[in-house]
Amino acid sequence: MTRLYAIAITTLSVSLALGACAGAPSASQSKPALASAAPAAAPQRTVTEITLPARDGRPLKAVLSMPSGPGPFPVLVAVHGGQGDRSYEVLRNVADPASDAPMVQLFNLKDWIILAPGYRNDWFGAEETDLVDAVRYAAQLPKADPRRVGVFGGSNGGRLTLRAAVLDPTAMKCVGAGSPFLTHPPAFFGDKTQPPWSQISPGAEAWMGATRERLQLAVSRASQRAQQTPEQLLVAHSSQADAAKIRARVLLLTSRADEQVPPVMVQGLIDALARAGNPAEIVAVDKSLHGFYWGREGEFGARAGRGAKTDEQRREEERAHAATLRFFDSCFARR
Repeated sequence: MTRLYAIAITTLSVSLALGACAGAPSASQSKPALASAAPAAAPQRTVTEITLPARDGRPLKAVLSMPSGPGPFPVLVAVHGGQGDRSYEVLRNVADPASDAPMVQLFNLKDWIILAPGYRNDWFGAEETDLVDAVRYAAQLPKADPRRVGVFGGSNGGRLTLRAAVLDPTAMKCVGAGSPFLTHPPAFFGDKTQPPWSQISPGAEAWMGATRERLQLAVSRASQRAQQTPEQLLVAHSSQADAAKIRARVLLLTSRADEQVPPVMVQGLIDALARAGNPAEIVAVDKSLHGFYWGREGEFGARAGRGAKTDEQRREEERAHAATLRFFDSCFARR
């Protein structure tokens, strides 16, 4: 399916795209949305549902948002969170101008090609190489500038973004990860009486403990397939342990209120990147919940039962979105 968009975004989104620090809307106001009035200067776009080939020939779903004009354009690969094998609807929500995520709307204001790839629901396996293959595919798209490729993902998408930067260090110039999950699996599956587990809140321990239980079977299956012990497998899939392999610039977004991925679970990666001579750019906020980097509305996931966002949470989201745009603008400005 292909759609053609002439994009117009609300005043809030436009101010963010320009890096402004406008005041946040009140909690009663609706989310930033596509509007017909006060159009911003933005490229006309064609949005298409496609498939791309993985290295073993498996077709992977993807959604492509292509700006009009001759190019060459920078390419942003936008990676959804959660498990793999998702629908085109999920992929559209991280690529389409009509996404309910303000961050995605803002990406579409830029003269960037946006590709949202799917990946297999194959923990510690093909999910990682699927994303690498998607990044390589994106660099070869018509009108793409292969020297200006970036990747952005959140939660599990953030984890896979970092793994792609490890597995193919030259395929991308810059990567951004919001609350990246499992940056160091040995710690996540480690002793709960020791740091970092002993440093997290009861709410975070409940969330993370339930997730850890759900992933035990995936670890067992993946270790058998790889003919490794579980301990060997977890180290082999640690972006923290492999931080020295990452050559791309790195942006990390965290929140002290995030119970799914508390900042202490990411601190080891931050320290490892610094030791490797590639210090990450950090955006740390205080009150926002998991998923703040996308900015979606609604009481689901981490926001279930939490009510409307506060003014402070909205200001934090605006700051995170503006910082993300500045990061990729800076990256793509350098050929």
